[in-house]
Amino acid sequence: MGDQEDNSEVSGRVVRLEVENFKSYRGFQNIGPFKNFTAVVGPNGSGKSNLMDAISFVLGVKTAQLRGSLKELLYSNSAGNSAEDIPRKGLVKLVYESADGRETHFSRIIAPSSSSADTAFQSQYKLNSKSVSWDGYNNQLKKYNILVKARNFLVFQGDIESYAAMSPKDLTDRFEHISGSETYRKQYHELEAQKLKAEEQTSFLFSKRKGVTQEKKQKKEQKEEAEKHVKMQEELEELKSTYFLWQLFHIDQDLAKAQQRMAKEQKALEAAARTGMVADKEIAAKRKVQAGCNLERINLERQLKRRRTDSEAKNPEVVALKEDIRRTNKKLKVWERELEERKNSLADQHSKVAKLKADLDNITDAQRQLEGEMQQQQKEGQLLHGDQLAEFSRLEAEASGKTSKAKTALDTLATTQQADKEALRDLQITNDGLQERLAQLEQDKGRAQRHHDELVISINAGMKDLHEKTKERGAAADANRKAGAQRDFLQKKVFDCERSLAEAKADRKESERDRKIHEAVSQRKYNVAVTVALGKDMDSVVVDNDKTAKECIQYLTEQRVAPLTFIPLSTVKAQPINDRLRQLGGSSKLVIDLLQYEPHLDRAFRYVCGNTLVCDTMAEGKQLSWGQGSERHKVATLDGTLFAKAGSITGGMAGNLAGRAQRWGDKEYETLKKDAADHRRQLEALPDERECRQEEERLTGEMQGLEKTCQYQDIDMKATVEKLQKIDAEIASLSKEADERAPGIAELAGSVHARQEKMAGMEDQINTVKDSMYASISKQLGVSSVREHLESAMTKLDKFNKQKMALASQASKLKQALAYEGSSDAGKKVKEQEAEVAVLKAKLHKLEEQEAAGRQSRQAQEADLEEKTREAQELQRQAQDLETQLKELKKAASKHQQQGAAIKRTCNSQQAALDALNMRRADLLAAAAMEQMQLPREAGAEAEEMDTDDQGIQATSSNQVQLDYSSVSREHRAASDGKAREKLAGQFQADIQERSSLLAKLAPNLKAVEQYEAVKERERGSMEEVEEAKQQAQTATHAFNAVRQARFDTFMKAFSHISAGIDRIFKDLTKSSVHPMGGQAYLSLENSEDPFLHGIKFTAMPPSKRFREMEQLSGGEKTVAALALLFAIHTYQPSPFFVLDEIDAALDASNVARVANYIREKTRDTAQGAFQSIVISLKDNFFEKADALVGVCRDSDLGCSATLTFDLNRFVG
Repeated sequence: MGDQEDNSEVSGRVVRLEVENFKSYRGFQNIGPFKNFTAVVGPNGSGKSNLMDAISFVLGVKTAQLRGSLKELLYSNSAGNSAEDIPRKGLVKLVYESADGRETHFSRIIAPSSSSADTAFQSQYKLNSKSVSWDGYNNQLKKYNILVKARNFLVFQGDIESYAAMSPKDLTDRFEHISGSETYRKQYHELEAQKLKAEEQTSFLFSKRKGVTQEKKQKKEQKEEAEKHVKMQEELEELKSTYFLWQLFHIDQDLAKAQQRMAKEQKALEAAARTGMVADKEIAAKRKVQAGCNLERINLERQLKRRRTDSEAKNPEVVALKEDIRRTNKKLKVWERELEERKNSLADQHSKVAKLKADLDNITDAQRQLEGEMQQQQKEGQLLHGDQLAEFSRLEAEASGKTSKAKTALDTLATTQQADKEALRDLQITNDGLQERLAQLEQDKGRAQRHHDELVISINAGMKDLHEKTKERGAAADANRKAGAQRDFLQKKVFDCERSLAEAKADRKESERDRKIHEAVSQRKYNVAVTVALGKDMDSVVVDNDKTAKECIQYLTEQRVAPLTFIPLSTVKAQPINDRLRQLGGSSKLVIDLLQYEPHLDRAFRYVCGNTLVCDTMAEGKQLSWGQGSERHKVATLDGTLFAKAGSITGGMAGNLAGRAQRWGDKEYETLKKDAADHRRQLEALPDERECRQEEERLTGEMQGLEKTCQYQDIDMKATVEKLQKIDAEIASLSKEADERAPGIAELAGSVHARQEKMAGMEDQINTVKDSMYASISKQLGVSSVREHLESAMTKLDKFNKQKMALASQASKLKQALAYEGSSDAGKKVKEQEAEVAVLKAKLHKLEEQEAAGRQSRQAQEADLEEKTREAQELQRQAQDLETQLKELKKAASKHQQQGAAIKRTCNSQQAALDALNMRRADLLAAAAMEQMQLPREAGAEAEEMDTDDQGIQATSSNQVQLDYSSVSREHRAASDGKAREKLAGQFQADIQERSSLLAKLAPNLKAVEQYEAVKERERGSMEEVEEAKQQAQTATHAFNAVRQARFDTFMKAFSHISAGIDRIFKDLTKSSVHPMGGQAYLSLENSEDPFLHGIKFTAMPPSKRFREMEQLSGGEKTVAALALLFAIHTYQPSPFFVLDEIDAALDASNVARVANYIREKTRDTAQGAFQSIVISLKDNFFEKADALVGVCRDSDLGCSATLTFDLNRFVG
């Protein structure tokens, strides 16, 4: 199904969503329609995420992942109590349209289990309004490739961060969900357990058969070895006796020398103890003198304290007097400050009152002047009165009747004229705005052009600086690289020298571990091959369980001992032995067959050795490792060459350990030490690596800063060019619009002017009629036109009334202000404040006189106290001098103590050496007794009483046994130094080991003939059991391999598909004009054989960035990498739609734009692998790329969420 990304169009899409009482959505709401690329927008808390929860809910996501139980998913309004505020049933329906145009309605209902108030809630599923089970519902979703368990259709808020922080193993688990290989997981582990069990049974039966075969061979050879065994046993007993006696001889010599050294150190220790006692006495004497001095000083300080207390008790009024002076001073300052402020306030008040009076006088004069003017106009007869006014009213009524028709026509024209004037004004305002905008655009264009020119200069300078910094960093990097290479070379040389020195020290003396290894390998010629095959597990320690291993590791950690590897028998998974490898022929053998070990360690040795083979030559090893068809084996040869299953070859091993030990002489050893010292000096002379790295990082940082500056300038340049283009386009558009408007404005202005002239003519006609009617009254008043006279008079009257009211209002306000200022008693308060200040000054003067009188009496007391203080300081100085002398004495005593401690440590070391020698002597005597060795005693020595335990082992004091060493040869006595003794001991041990091995092989058995037939019968039964177990193991292996291959193929199909596409997707998300190639991203398997059992490594390298681990990337880089992984995973078994919740939260503007462009590109019908995308986003440069917007808002009246849909395709093109 991973090939679905080749679809040329979207296979299906979500048409709409219907919700009823779900989370914050109250009642029934129809949300949609959803386009190919729909963005869900709205403020925080409006309910956007609840919309995603609704989609997840209807598509079968478990309620545990939706932040609440079924009951909590229902809408609830705590502010109301109605059924609509607390519903008991909810519904989410998703309408899906398939590629052929058919609609499928997926519904999931929240319904109570019963009618009780505290009942539980349950989910009900419906397909096209028909109730179905969850399996039927899920199967229908799977038909459209909507995988609920894999969640291939949605990304929750926070999933991006989890993908970025996902471990390799977690990523593998995710791939198993996506690929479907997890369906084989349970069967895989069950069949693996069956296979391991069958193989272990086969291995056990084969070991059993091997034992029977070996027993058969032993029974056949035992009779021939019986006679040879007796003779060799006697020779071995004699050799062991000589070996024990030789060891005891040298131990007695070492004991005598150690006792002499011990006596000498005891004398030195006694002398050091006497010196320490003398020093302790001198220190005690000095401390006694110091204590007397301190006591005298303390007594004197107590006297000083009592006198000061008495002085303060005798003059308690001094403290009170000082406090009164302080309080009075503080109060006086406060009152003086308040007095000054009140004086300033009083002066301001006087000034304000004077100004208010002057203003009131001016207003009064203006009122009188206005009244005089009105009276003067009335006297001059400018206004109508009495009979004249009644006659004028009658004439006016007759004139209105005669001119009513003309007046109506004039009003109609006036209305039209007013409308045209307003339209003309609007057009002129619009035209003025266009002209202002054009002027502004010209200014903007000038500024943008100047900014463009400055950017060109700045970019050229920046590129030049960047080029210089690049050259400088390249030179620094080359120097650092050369220094690093030289440092690595010298460090390798030092390491090689130190390793060679360590090998030289170790190879001079064969350790007990090496001896045991030789004993464990059945044939010595395989020593090197077995050592190479075991590899790092050669030094591993076998323990019984995990607890023991952890306790051992804790001990090593506490003791700061080098780490070791522990193999717990209870939990280690041992690989079964492939019996077919025992039948390959040639010189090949299984390593495990060459080792001798206790049966209970079988699991550990099978874990370490596995199916590793050993052969004689490299040619045969190559054939065994790689020449067996598709099956490969791990093979070691006798010369130490190792052929790994992966194809690598390791060789060049040295010969046996003894050969290595012999090649190191004193001259070579000293040469190595000298070379190591020279290499260290050269290392120290190299420049400091940290400083070089810091310098390179500094230059890199400056380069990155310059690159970012250049990038920003390039972006600014592009934006400036675009801005200039936009300004030019807008200027052209506005100029065109202004030109189009000009004829209309001119035409409308001409129409208004013509109508105005017509209206003026009509007004003249009406006025002529009125003037003829008013001729008689105009003659009485002595004016040319009473109409004009009345209009002028009414205008003047209105003006007089307005002026009169304004002056009356101002006069009222000024009188109120004067009344308020006159009521203030600020002057009285100033006088009261001055009196209070005078009282405080008199009180302060009196207190200061009292304080001066008390000061003289205190000065005499303080002079006496100062004298006593000087005496106390002198005693303090003497005590400090004594403390200095004590420190010197303690330092000398400490030195004597350290010398004594060193001598004591030497004595302890000597005593430990004596104890070790005595213990070794006792162990040798006990070992000789256990092996029933009769060691020769000195002549005349009395036999000691022996105690015998249950096992027949004799014990006595090793110091009481006096042996006769006369049988020890002169050559054996001469081996006095350690090297000679080790060499001779090695010869003894080698001879004893060789003879013991031969004796073990020749152990006689008188009943071997009778036992031979019984062993043959057991061998036949064992072979039948082995064949049956092989058949069962083969059957289990075939079944396991089939399931493993199916799981492998399913997993790798998904991995190969996703791995092939992730780099392309990451490049699409990161490429830009600056970095047209984008970044790099790839997936790698930690184990290619069983990838589903190990991790998947996800690596992403943003443009111009070097390789870094995922956790070292920035938040935005992690988000882009995680999105690339998500989109790559989505291409395998893709759902027809993808719901994403705030995936752009951690992205900057440029990355948001790239992600939005990518999603828009992938949601086009013509795109390869197209899909429908529903994205919740808060960033405008993201959702502006969408085909449609679904706005989510909060209805504060109803306390719920509401949605609005806006189709953006209407504005495209």
